Amino acid sequence: MQINPRLYPHPVLSWFSDDYPKRIFQPAINVSGNRGFFRISMTCKTSSRSIRELIGEKKAAYAVHVECSSTRYRSVFTSYDDEFEVDIPVGDLEGKVQVCRVIICTQTIINFSSEEFHEDFSGRSFDLTPGDVIAVAETIEFPADKQEDELARIPSIFSIRKNLTDNPPPLLVNISDQKIGVYLAPEVHLKFLSLNADHNIRSTLASAVLIPALIFTLERVANSEDPEEFMDYRWYRVLARRLADINVDIADLRNAIDDTVVLANRLVGDPLSNAFADLESVLFEQGE
Repeated sequence: MQINPRLYPHPVLSWFSDDYPKRIFQPAINVSGNRGFFRISMTCKTSSRSIRELIGEKKAAYAVHVECSSTRYRSVFTSYDDEFEVDIPVGDLEGKVQVCRVIICTQTIINFSSEEFHEDFSGRSFDLTPGDVIAVAETIEFPADKQEDELARIPSIFSIRKNLTDNPPPLLVNISDQKIGVYLAPEVHLKFLSLNADHNIRSTLASAVLIPALIFTLERVANSEDPEEFMDYRWYRVLARRLADINVDIADLRNAIDDTVVLANRLVGDPLSNAFADLESVLFEQGE
């Protein structure tokens, strides 16, 4: 939820209005994470005595509204304390996360007035209901990057799916989602599922399916006028980290020393060499 400058039916302490001309609302935020949770730590301060009194009487509370469009996660957390923490499971957030920091009413308040109001409101009072915003800070964003977990592994950024369109090609790649979608024709998809159960030929399958999809993806990024257009996608951020590990800037792929074929094989762990070794092992066992 993006809070933009707007008019409220009652005075609101904000950065875009002078409803409280000599008062401020300054909430500080810090985001950290581990394998299980993202932790949002809040330190809220306001110089408005009137609003602090409402919070002390539990008629108002500090609140953060957390929203993630990628996962459709949306939730509000409130606290009467100036400092509080919120833990959100890593599975609930992905990509860009918006955090709105506000102070809201928690009880019905009749005839609320304050000497801190702008002189235009002199002598006026307002009825407030639970959920009404009485202070707001600018919306901030942070990327929900999942480090040191299973999502950092290259194979996890692929989604192998059956292509249900009419007369589909054997393999089709779509990168307009959180994972790189690899769509296989129904008969190919069926064989893939059957063969993937055999650990001895998974490297062969990676060479035949993942490598072409990854080359296609790297080519699209390299030829993009603005590679960061893909920033909201998980596959892009994972590739950016893995490429950085081998001293390659994903935003400058077109000038990389190695071409996309070489980079794709390095990222997946040289499946071609492993595939040949696996095939030799299988043929040797059959020969015996």
